[in-house]
Amino acid sequence: MTKTKKQIGILNFAYGNGPFIRTCELALAFNDELERLGGQRIQFIVPWIYGDKQARIIREEFDKRLVPHPDELVLDPVLGEILSGIFYAHSGFSDYLKQWLENVDIASEKIKKHLSGSIKCRTLSNIPIRLHGENIVVELSRSPRVVFGVDCAGYYTSFGYTSQICKKAEEFGGERIDISRKLLTEASSAAAEVEKRYKIHAIAWPSTFSAQPDYKPLYSSEVMVPPITDLPEINTDPIEPGVFVTVSGIPGFEKLYKEAETFGLKIYCNDPASVPGSVKALPKIIPNKNIKFQFARSGWGSVWLSMYCGTPLVVPDFNSQDDPEIFFNNKTIERLGIGVVFKGQKLADLLGQVETINNNCRMVCGQIKSRWGTLDGNKICARIFAKDFYRCKIK
Repeated sequence: MTKTKKQIGILNFAYGNGPFIRTCELALAFNDELERLGGQRIQFIVPWIYGDKQARIIREEFDKRLVPHPDELVLDPVLGEILSGIFYAHSGFSDYLKQWLENVDIASEKIKKHLSGSIKCRTLSNIPIRLHGENIVVELSRSPRVVFGVDCAGYYTSFGYTSQICKKAEEFGGERIDISRKLLTEASSAAAEVEKRYKIHAIAWPSTFSAQPDYKPLYSSEVMVPPITDLPEINTDPIEPGVFVTVSGIPGFEKLYKEAETFGLKIYCNDPASVPGSVKALPKIIPNKNIKFQFARSGWGSVWLSMYCGTPLVVPDFNSQDDPEIFFNNKTIERLGIGVVFKGQKLADLLGQVETINNNCRMVCGQIKSRWGTLDGNKICARIFAKDFYRCKIK
């Protein structure tokens, strides 16, 4: 087993594919900026939560970028196992919050102990590698759910604070958000304990609350940045016209798929087993001009992708037992007009909104470019974080 004493970093992210992809993007951008400043690139530990699927997605997303530094991202199965015990899976969100509140402190202690000693990881080529917790110098996060307890520089990124989402959800309650106020209050307090420990907080615009006219920073260390995601690459693959599905099991969407077929549209999906009759394809084709819609849950990775590439987004209506973030995301999407919340509309009606949606997306992108000079939030975050980190390291 390979041993190394090289300085290392750790990634801390929420559940789902988007957060680990986005933090990997940020880690590579951070290293690019650190190298530009004269520092040395850092090897990052990625919690290995989702097994072979997660490793495959990372290889697919970053194969070209990792060529010069193939072992810059390494997988930690023990850390992944601990996190999986406090992550949202298939239960109702109330059950998840109860589980998280009961176990988050225990998980934090386990993680702190695990990261304080010898850490057995695997490269993306499945080669064992041993790292040492004492060499962890930086933590990059995206909506983290637990304190890692490592004494290092910590930087936070998100579309919105979990504490704020839970607090805002208390104001709605009832049928729209079916979670007890007591549980939301406890969750908000627990989330704040995680959030407040970071040195700099980067919140993307537009996102869950940041696009509201009366938005105010929650922490004095907060900076507003463009969408924290890599910019989509142009895709010119010779594909037949169709729609891309990244969400499955949503009532009513099946009807849309059948309507799409009557319009001569193919159904593309990166997990065809979940959408019968679909054609296997990677999300990289979403920017293709022949993709008429992206059907996805309203996570901000999907929203920003459609907003940037001009492929209109259709998201399912909010389920009262789902993550409240989705409730607020849907409201923001509708208010900005950058996508459609599906409430039983016919496909023909959706097709009739394409031009309006695209115009709204171009307007929002123009506002981002005017404010920051770039659409690349990862680059902005990397510049802010790396500059702070490098300045502190050379003192």
